[in-house]
Amino acid sequence: GTMLDNTLIVYLSDAAESHHSRCWEWPFVLLGDLGGRLKSGRCLSYPNYATAGHRTINGLYTTLLHTAGNPATTFGQADPMLKDFDQTGPLPELLA
Repeated sequence: GTMLDNTLIVYLSDAAESHHSRCWEWPFVLLGDLGGRLKSGRCLSYPNYATAGHRTINGLYTTLLHTAGNPATTFGQADPMLKDFDQTGPLPELLA
């Protein structure tokens, strides 16, 4: 394979949508599948902030760590307003 067969490009806004609200929604675009370690070719949408099924950015970052061989389940600080929500990773719907 080529280098691009084993690459992931992560594209995101540096400010979420804080111009209009409180930075609760962060769109990410993942291009590539890291040599088959990620499921690709789909659009995933998680529930809004503080609603059932909501996931935090922590989950995405720990998913990326898992694809690199690091089995971390947390990254950064948990959101204290979401104590009853799963703020760990990885996100199983992204892993191949």
